[in-house]
Amino acid sequence: MTNTASAQTTMTSGVRTYRGSCHCGALRFEADFDPSEGTTRCNCTICKKTAWWGTLVRPGAFRLVAGQEVLGGYSRTGAGHAHFCKTCGLRVFGHGDIPELGGEFYSVNLNCLDGADLTGVPVTYHDGLHDTWEQIGAAPYVDPFTAVKQA
Repeated sequence: MTNTASAQTTMTSGVRTYRGSCHCGALRFEADFDPSEGTTRCNCTICKKTAWWGTLVRPGAFRLVAGQEVLGGYSRTGAGHAHFCKTCGLRVFGHGDIPELGGEFYSVNLNCLDGADLTGVPVTYHDGLHDTWEQIGAAPYVDPFTAVKQA
């Protein structure tokens, strides 16, 4: 099967609740969003090294269900804070307040969603490595594991 055929959208549009967790399951969350509205990836060192693939949600659309006691944090700039599990080390979500992004937000690591098929979700790539944040590309997400199975 070609890459184009495997890029077909399998998700339905509209806001729904997604559940996610860290590797060990100590941190668990829920977030309400519509993935068809787009997601982002960045080429800065922290995003590349942690395989971050994110979407922004407003504070009322994010709920930490479990794991407050194992929640760690990291911030390079103070405007945004990455949150990770102190048990397994996985970076699960972020939180910040940046006026250019519409104020207070949570950023969910889509790689931490449990059982979500995001095939076809739009991904916009930004140049964070050089702090320009310019768009450097856009494409629908293709799950490489599903694409290999279908080939």
